Amino acid sequence: MLLSQTYPEIGSEDKLDIMTWNIEHFPKHSNTTDYVKEIINDINIDIIALQEIENQNEFNFLINNLNGDWSGYRASDSNYGELSYLVNSTNLNIIQSPYVILSQYDHYFAYRPPYVLKINFNNQDYIIINVHYKCCGDDILEDDYWDEEYRRLQANYYLKQYIDIYFSDENVIVLGDFNDNIVESSLNNVFLDFIDDSNNYLFSDIHIANGPSSDWSYPSWPSHLDHILITDELFENVNSENVFTFKIDDYMNGWQEYDNYISDHRPVVINIDSTIYGDINGDQNINILDITMLINMILN
Repeated sequence: MLLSQTYPEIGSEDKLDIMTWNIEHFPKHSNTTDYVKEIINDINIDIIALQEIENQNEFNFLINNLNGDWSGYRASDSNYGELSYLVNSTNLNIIQSPYVILSQYDHYFAYRPPYVLKINFNNQDYIIINVHYKCCGDDILEDDYWDEEYRRLQANYYLKQYIDIYFSDENVIVLGDFNDNIVESSLNNVFLDFIDDSNNYLFSDIHIANGPSSDWSYPSWPSHLDHILITDELFENVNSENVFTFKIDDYMNGWQEYDNYISDHRPVVINIDSTIYGDINGDQNINILDITMLINMILN
């Protein structure tokens, strides 16, 4: 029997609240779906990018028992741990249902090619890309087709190339289980393509990776494997206080209960402030009309 537990609201109406969550082999226990349902119904979140969703029937049951206007999407109806989304349309619009990209590089993406969702929140469009990279390895990057680090390196290369070409002026959020550390030495760091292009990309959770292990997303190792990458269009909309590991186990009977019933990964959350400062007339642009209104306000 589930204990009567409550979880904090981690989102708000005025921000776009997105969470990445690897729910290990969902459902890993007969009570997993009930736990997950209670958590989601409490936390006030807009979008959840999920990894390792294996059971379509349980996923459908979860969707149908959530409070709010929820839709669920799964990359494929299979017994494999698929990339998936849960989207609460109460405060946003789904512009385009999720679709797979870069499937021609399946091997590098561990046969889980990126899963793209386009939404509109507060009159702004956002591209969300859900990933689950190849796991494991020895932390040594080798020029080898089968080397785990090399596969993650290539996945990053092709994904960045795709974003640069097709989403160059979009608000892009790439999130998921990247299965690697973003603060390794440059010799073995598979994320350098993104990290070195700091004018255009930022791992918004870098402060977590550089921080204490108690805040990391994968306590069992411990390591921090779940990341949220944003493009420069969002740099001013996010700060370190708005990106955090959601330690659900703190609201349960500790890590063991969470790990036994839900997952070996904690979720990571980003709260995006969509306010355009200086947009006085609310048309989502800063232009001469705003200056005119400001002058009139001063004169009056």
